[in-house]
Amino acid sequence: MITEQPHPTAGRGAAVLARLFDIRIIVAALMGIYGIVLIIGGAAPGVLGIESHKPSDANRVDLEAGTSANLWVGLILAAVAALFVAWALLRPLPIREVSDEKPADGDTVDVG
Repeated sequence: MITEQPHPTAGRGAAVLARLFDIRIIVAALMGIYGIVLIIGGAAPGVLGIESHKPSDANRVDLEAGTSANLWVGLILAAVAALFVAWALLRPLPIREVSDEKPADGDTVDVG
């Protein structure tokens, strides 16, 4: 007779998937990607020596925000993404173990 036994890593795999799809990790990944794109976009003109706005161009937005706004916002997004990852690693989701045992007729089950 062949009996089916659970895979030894079945419980661990569910915990890894639960932590992988934690909303904090997903938000951190999105913010990190946007942050890296903005860091590259903000640093590239300075590194390559490209002047996109000449002093004669009186664009009010550039005068107020500065031409390195993309770089600063990208750095802030990357820092916030790092905080989200640290938060998810330091305070992981509690994973409830599911038991396959069925309660006896007179036993009560604690749902909460």
